Amino acid sequence: KLAVNVGFDEARGVTELTVLAPDHPWLLSIIAGACASAGANIVDAQIYTTTDGLALDTISVSREYDRDEDEGRRATRIGETIEQALEGKVKLPDIVAKRAATKSRTRPFNVEPDVVINNQWSERYTVIEVSGLDRPGLLYQLTTAISKLNLNIASAHVATFGERARDVFYVTDLLGAQITAPTRQAAIKRALVHLLVEQGEASKPAA
Repeated sequence: KLAVNVGFDEARGVTELTVLAPDHPWLLSIIAGACASAGANIVDAQIYTTTDGLALDTISVSREYDRDEDEGRRATRIGETIEQALEGKVKLPDIVAKRAATKSRTRPFNVEPDVVINNQWSERYTVIEVSGLDRPGLLYQLTTAISKLNLNIASAHVATFGERARDVFYVTDLLGAQITAPTRQAAIKRALVHLLVEQGEASKPAA
């Protein structure tokens, strides 16, 4: 059973959603998609898998409303979308694409995409550090791409610095092992850089 707790951090200007749910390979992607569908900008995300098969995800989103009651209602909508997506009642790609089309804005900034894959930063996990132009739904796109590459996200740390997003993912293959094959690492890097470049081009103003 899904449980969502909502908190407000006035000092940081964010609303925190803590989601406790049965672990699911696509859970972070679903949460990120639900946030994107509500127009919620994720500024920090930390996910942990417990030993008894549950996932505890804490997502911080920028406040949109002044009143806590309004923020709480938006958080409740996000929780309902997560539940519906887990049950297969809604198609997040369609909802997110529709929302992104209405929210897209041209940006003059040029942020060079960068993907680093490292096995020395963790004994157990392969660490993927992704850096590129921040935009609505970016975390959803990245986590979806990582899941499609048959990688399991054990932990994620998301940060934004102005126009630049820097997301760090701790991953394994589906058997729980680090990604050591150079060809596999190259394929992962290629796929993520392509996503960043492709979406970055889409957000540039027309000549």
